[in-house]
Amino acid sequence: MVLQVKICQATMMRAMNINFIKSGDDLFQNRLFVYLSKELDRKIDQIVPLRENVFLIHAGCSRFVLKGFRDLRKLKVQEAFTFSLHHSGFRKTYRFYPIGKILYFRGMYYGCIEFIEPDIISFHYSCETDRLEGVNLLDNFHAISKRLAPAYDSLLPKADTVGKWKERKEEFVANKETIQRFAGKKIFAEYERWGDSALAGLMNNERKIDEKETTVLHGDVAHHNFLRATTGELYLIDFDLISIGSPFHDLLQYANRILPFISWKLESLEELGTFVHWLENDAFLYGLLYPSDVFREWNRALRGNRNLDEHTITRLVELTVGQFQQRKQFIENVKSFVE
Repeated sequence: MVLQVKICQATMMRAMNINFIKSGDDLFQNRLFVYLSKELDRKIDQIVPLRENVFLIHAGCSRFVLKGFRDLRKLKVQEAFTFSLHHSGFRKTYRFYPIGKILYFRGMYYGCIEFIEPDIISFHYSCETDRLEGVNLLDNFHAISKRLAPAYDSLLPKADTVGKWKERKEEFVANKETIQRFAGKKIFAEYERWGDSALAGLMNNERKIDEKETTVLHGDVAHHNFLRATTGELYLIDFDLISIGSPFHDLLQYANRILPFISWKLESLEELGTFVHWLENDAFLYGLLYPSDVFREWNRALRGNRNLDEHTITRLVELTVGQFQQRKQFIENVKSFVE
């Protein structure tokens, strides 16, 4: 879940000018307004919904983000972890504000998070300088969170990319009939084969996955979890999926996220110095074969048997069919290194 405002400044200003009783669930927000006004030692002026269970709170001259958690333990772990990051020297993220009490409203525990003013130009993987800055920030995060790993080892789950990807592929195959209707049987079969090949290669090289030192992993390095502030600084946000494991897991996810923006070229990955070592690792190379984005986006769109609207269909067909030939050539190139 995104914790900060990921919209341009103009859009954000329009949102701020909407009276809170006219936004989202009016009754819920009115009651939340009354609750916060009683529980917090400050005057609440406005509540602006950002995402589900995430709100921008205006309180006098200050603003902060209010985020809801269904699990109090998860809130407390994130409060402690972000404090540990700052205390250890990683300050390119937000802090939770200490409020001295538990905020519990309508089945959710709420934390108050520092608001970082977003720049009008967002971070995105389509920008070469952003890709480099993003991976450098991730490296810095790993270098510091490595020192924190022993303290959080018993509090966080172990990273399991293989297990997660097995489940993702199984869900994709379960949607076979619907996906074939739009992508065709032959293309669907190729994606299924690529998924099987990648998973088999990862399992055969499992010892190489965790050969690096253990660190605390971010777990969700989508572009929207890198926030460009108005100061120009880049921040790493949203720690809902933190886990324990080798940097392998975050960096493989980062590589898979940026591949469409570098035309699936290994040499472009090498230019981001961090990946030079990892491209010598067979497990990492097999991980690059896995069509994570295709599986993820189809599963998300079809979850709950939702009807696909025209815009969603167009986007998914472009992802699956429109980029098929480039992806196929990339996979053949990578296989030449590992087979």
